[in-house]
Amino acid sequence: MNRFIFSGLALCTFALAAPAQSQSPPVEMLIRMNVQPMPEPKPALRYQLLPELREMNPGNPIPNYLKCVLEAEASTEPDNLSKFALQQADRAARLDKADWQILLRAKTEGVYLLLPDVQKMRQLAAALQMRFRVEVNQRRFDDAIVTAKTMFAMSRHMGDHPTLIGELVGIAIATIAIGPLEEMLEQPGCPNLYWALTNLPHPFISTELGMQGERMLIQAELQDLDDASPMTPEQIKKVTTRIDKLRDLEGGNNKKKEKTTREWLNEKVKEKGYLEASRGRLIEFGMSEERLKEFPAEQVVLLDAKLDYEIRRDEAMKLLSLPTWIAINKLAAAEEAIKKDKDKSFFYFLLPAIIKVRTAQGRLEQRLALLRCVEAIRMYAAEHKGKLPEKLADVNVPLSIDPFTGKPFRYQLDGETAHLRGSPPKGQENIPVYNLHYEITVQK
Repeated sequence: MNRFIFSGLALCTFALAAPAQSQSPPVEMLIRMNVQPMPEPKPALRYQLLPELREMNPGNPIPNYLKCVLEAEASTEPDNLSKFALQQADRAARLDKADWQILLRAKTEGVYLLLPDVQKMRQLAAALQMRFRVEVNQRRFDDAIVTAKTMFAMSRHMGDHPTLIGELVGIAIATIAIGPLEEMLEQPGCPNLYWALTNLPHPFISTELGMQGERMLIQAELQDLDDASPMTPEQIKKVTTRIDKLRDLEGGNNKKKEKTTREWLNEKVKEKGYLEASRGRLIEFGMSEERLKEFPAEQVVLLDAKLDYEIRRDEAMKLLSLPTWIAINKLAAAEEAIKKDKDKSFFYFLLPAIIKVRTAQGRLEQRLALLRCVEAIRMYAAEHKGKLPEKLADVNVPLSIDPFTGKPFRYQLDGETAHLRGSPPKGQENIPVYNLHYEITVQK
C-alpha cells in the first residue's frame, strides 16, 4: 500500500467511532456517565496510565509487537494464542527503545515506502481493547490498568514512527483505549485516575518526527533535481517522469487530464519574465548567480518550484508547536491562502494536510482533558457527600483548558446532573465527535 493511499485511509479510519454525516447530523456526541464519588488514591501516584521506569526492560518493542500479530495470524488455535500474544504485547510495551528500522528505506523509497506494519498495530490495539473491556466488566481494575498502560504505550511508540501516518495511527490507538477507560470510571470501586491523567505527557502524541519524515520523504522524491551542477536533457526527463508519476499517484485519474510536467515546463519557459523571476528568487534564496547562468531553463524553473513548495510547507509546519487553539486558526488561514494561490504553486499537491493532523492531535488532547475533569468532579463529590460542583471553579485541583478554545470547558449543573462540554474547532461545529458532551450523574 503506497503512502498516499494509506494516508487517506489513516485519516478516514482515525475517526474511529465517528458516525457518517447525514443530512441532519446530531450536533453533539453524548456520553452518559453514572459515576461513584472517589477521592484521590493514597499515594497519589499509585495508579499510572503509562509503564513506569521500574516496569521497563531493555529492548526494541516494535518487532515484538509485530511478532504478536504474526503469531496470531499463523495460529490454528487463535483463542489460546490470542491470550498469549496479548501477554507478549504487554511485555513489548515495557521495552525502552522504540526503533521502527525504516529510516534508510524512507530516505530512498520516498512516498513509495510501504507500511504494512502500521496497520498490524491497529489490529493488535483492537484485540487489546477487547481484553480491556472484559477486565473492566469484571471489575479487575489492576488488570485493566495493565492493559491501559500497554495500549497507551503502544500509541506513544507510534509517535516514534517517522511518518505522519504513524502518528495518526498512534492517535487512533490512544482513542481506542479511551472507550474502555470511560467505562471503567463508571464501575463501582474504580480508583480515581485524576493524577494518572494529569501526569500523561502533553501533547500525548507528538508530530515532530512525522513532520521531519514528511520533509525527508519528499526530498527523496526530488533528490535527482540537482542544484549544484547543470543537468542534461536526459536527467531532466528522468525528473519530470518521476514527478508525473507522483501527480498520478496523488490525484488519480483527475491528474492525468492536466498538463504533464514537460508541458508545464515548456509553458513556463516561454512565459514572458517567468524564467528571470525564477532565477531571481533562487539568487535571493542564496544560490550563485554565476552557477544559475549555466543551468538549463527547465532546471531553473523546477528548482524555483521546489523552493516555492518548501516555503509554503514551512509556513504551515512552523505553526505546529503553538497551542492548539492558536495553531488551528492560523493553519486554517494559511490553508485558505494556499488554496487561493495553488495555481501558482506547481508542487501544491505535495503539501501535507497539516491542519487535519493538528486537529486530530487536538481532539485526543481534548478527550483526555475532559476525562481529567470527570475525575476531578468525582474527587469533589467524594469530599461533599456525593454532591456535584455548582461550577468547575469550585473544584480544588487544577483543570485543563479546552485545547480548541484556550478557555475552561463548558460546565452546567442541572439538578443532579452535570453537563461537561468540549467546544469544536472552527468548521467542525456540526460533526458530533468534535462536540463532546459528558452527562455526569452520581451513583446513589
